[in-house]
Amino acid sequence: MEPSELLALVDRFERREAKPPNVRVEVTSTFVRHVGAPGDPSWIAYSRLAGADVDAVIRAEIAHFRALGRPFEWKHYDHDEPPDLRERLAAAGFELEEEERLMALDLADVPAWVDAATDGHVREHGLEGLDPLLEVVGAVWPERGPALRSRLRLELTSAPVTTRLFVAYEGGVGVAAAWSRWEPTSPLVGLFGGATLPAHRGRGHYRALVAARARHARSRGARALIVDAGPLSAPVLAALGFVHLAVTTPCVWRPDAPTGAGAQG
Repeated sequence: MEPSELLALVDRFERREAKPPNVRVEVTSTFVRHVGAPGDPSWIAYSRLAGADVDAVIRAEIAHFRALGRPFEWKHYDHDEPPDLRERLAAAGFELEEEERLMALDLADVPAWVDAATDGHVREHGLEGLDPLLEVVGAVWPERGPALRSRLRLELTSAPVTTRLFVAYEGGVGVAAAWSRWEPTSPLVGLFGGATLPAHRGRGHYRALVAARARHARSRGARALIVDAGPLSAPVLAALGFVHLAVTTPCVWRPDAPTGAGAQG
């Protein structure tokens, strides 16, 4: 598929029609809003703002979440309308986090390394793999451990088909870990994580984890892998055959955020 076709699938299945587990989906004339339970993430998955009073819509959304007393993320894609939406969000008090590259791998024509990387040191897990995965992730990203444990445990117990864990082992000890997430109604599988302990880097674990998840996704009939890649992983994924679809920016509003000029009207 062409990148434009893959991006259209993302917009449809991952943004407009997505129904993630343990999340309330609210569809309005301007938004697809995902509201998690108290303490869990909430976010704007998709917006339709062509012809709208954009600043007024942003103010109304801030008021909605302020009433709930919780933060939320407005995930901005660089093809979203209007072209200056990201700047308007920043002016309204949203914190713009580091840009990421939305990338995809077409599973109908995967590179040879996907099937060649079958040395067996990567294991697929359900809930039983949570501790081995978090031992790796917690060592690499200590700040993510507690919240990630709670979120993944909930996903693995309430919707075990949608989330799978993958751990690379050396000598029976987990040294790299990642996970994938998908919905049975979507042709896309999302990749997350990809942490390797420092002493075990440069040994092909990252690629092996991608390959294992690609084979698993293909066995489920998925059409493509997608991932939000940071500046370190994007070049690696490009070398593995992933194509660039869009630039994304997590724009986060918190109840204690200062009121920006754009939020004043």
